[in-house]
Amino acid sequence: MDPKTSLRFQLIAAWCGPAFLVTFVFFWGILGHNIPNPSPALSAADLAARYADNLGQIRLGFIVALITVVLYMPWSAYISARMARIEGPYPVLANLQLLGGGLTVMVVSFSATFWAVAAFRPERDPALIQLLTDTGWLVIDLQYACTTLQMVALALAVLADRKNKATPLMPNWACYLTIFCAVSFFPASLTGVLKTGPFAWNGVMSYYFPYFCWLCWEITASSFFIRDVRRRMREAERAPIESEPVAVAATTS
Repeated sequence: MDPKTSLRFQLIAAWCGPAFLVTFVFFWGILGHNIPNPSPALSAADLAARYADNLGQIRLGFIVALITVVLYMPWSAYISARMARIEGPYPVLANLQLLGGGLTVMVVSFSATFWAVAAFRPERDPALIQLLTDTGWLVIDLQYACTTLQMVALALAVLADRKNKATPLMPNWACYLTIFCAVSFFPASLTGVLKTGPFAWNGVMSYYFPYFCWLCWEITASSFFIRDVRRRMREAERAPIESEPVAVAATTS
């Protein structure tokens, strides 16, 4: 593959981050009625009524979200490729970031699948709808460590970069922001115990704050990744075109 084509694919992959962000907020959050999300303290009957009252939107939101969540994969693949160039022959952090990104897609997908199943038969026993809803929220909240490792691996690789100090993938402050956002998920561990308060899955510390941090990181990181690809595209355009060698006929005396 020629370098210009490769750079175009890289730019598409970098733009998949913002595309994922927009579709995630709209379909998973707004249409899926996760902004705001249901309280774990809701009774089974009230939760079932919530599904029934918003059935069309919830179904559409989670079905489309299950498709568009894969946009996170090419974005993670681009990050991994850039990190591998930084690390060299043994890209441990790049591989860890790629695994974390892929597992993040699976965690989000599994949780949304449970909610889609809950909406599939709204006439079922409300206790089963509550069980499916609980399972979906505990899947996405208790398995945050995959995303945390992805983010920390990226930050550590860029901070350790000594070869590209003039044009780093991200500035140091963005790396520290990445680490801060990565650890902001820790309070979500309490969602497996608490049903009310700021540490329940609809609380400030376990939902609104870490999800806000994650979205801020997505926006910040994507802006630097897109800028990085565009910079390298400009450099490729300015690079001199190599002329083909001219064959010189051998002469005999």
